[in-house]
Amino acid sequence: MSHKLRFRQIHLDFHTSPAIPDIGIGFNKQQWQDTLKKGHVDSVTTFASCHHGWSYYDTKIGKRHPKLDFDLLRAQFDASKEIDVNVPIYLTAGVHSRMGDEHPEWREVSAEGSYAGWTQSPLQAGFKSMCFNTPYLDHLCEQIREVVALFPNCDGIFLDIISQGPCCCQFCIESMHQKGFDPSSDKDRKAHAKQVLENYYLQTTKAATDENPDMGIFHNSGHINRGDNDILKYFSHLELESLPTGGWGYDHFPMSAKYCKKIDKDLLGMTGKFHTTWGEFGGYKHPNALRYECAAMLAFGSKCSVGDQLHPNGMLDESTYDIIGAGYKEVEEKEAWCSDTVNVADIAVISSDAVNQCRDSAADVGSAVCYSKAIIYSI
Repeated sequence: MSHKLRFRQIHLDFHTSPAIPDIGIGFNKQQWQDTLKKGHVDSVTTFASCHHGWSYYDTKIGKRHPKLDFDLLRAQFDASKEIDVNVPIYLTAGVHSRMGDEHPEWREVSAEGSYAGWTQSPLQAGFKSMCFNTPYLDHLCEQIREVVALFPNCDGIFLDIISQGPCCCQFCIESMHQKGFDPSSDKDRKAHAKQVLENYYLQTTKAATDENPDMGIFHNSGHINRGDNDILKYFSHLELESLPTGGWGYDHFPMSAKYCKKIDKDLLGMTGKFHTTWGEFGGYKHPNALRYECAAMLAFGSKCSVGDQLHPNGMLDESTYDIIGAGYKEVEEKEAWCSDTVNVADIAVISSDAVNQCRDSAADVGSAVCYSKAIIYSI
């Protein structure tokens, strides 16, 4: 499975509480198009559903946001396509607060009996983690099929927060007994969770590609350890989420990108427009930082994606796209020389991540940082 990516992408987060009024009220087709052009954007990932569990299009499977009175996704999609901007479509997967409220029996449960994942207590604020071994997976696949049917010319499906813990919900306990696992064994619970996750990849990928085998699909799984390549058959391409100021640091991306260039899939680097991390409405990254991050992506053979958070009123922030445009104008000027690049290595590095199973390995960073920065500075 392969997928050709564009160079200047936006990942446009849109997680909106049901308490927020007037969703999308400020959307204006001309403003949308003019702002994307100003930012030199050629692809924008827009939302079918968010972590709160609401949909932003006319759905029969999910539920449209209660404060949205039109098909926002269709308006964004058509406006973007009209100016030759690609539109991958995002669906929440691993967390879904509305379904967690309606079907608490579909949530992940820890061995101690509390809810697992992002939110452990009914009194704790936060998104609700779902178990993929419950009927929730059927619901998710139905919504994926609906989105692909309604938007057959979309440019891929992005599924978010893909993980499966060693769950002890009623469905997992029954499944473990049927498969010969011991629910009281931590080792068996983890082995069972791995099987559940594999079935998730199989079913959701099938839902996305049944009608169009060439439909792009990406499962945002946080950190996939180097060497753990068995699941990559379910990915049409790779996206490396690596916001330097959002917890990843500036030394995370180079090693990951060099590893991914050995895999026969197109590659997208992902940073953010935020001063810190996702969802920071009031923060703006300095344009020079974004220029550097985009240059690093090109230097390591990847396309570029900048994360943004759309205001609930549906209007793109023009100051944000002035900043993004500073980086993407330079990417646009260089991309003719950056297409179909081939990995050329001077040295080989054995990554400790494959053994230690951790995202931040001091040994890996130390072995790569000087060499990687020398490459960037020479570009």
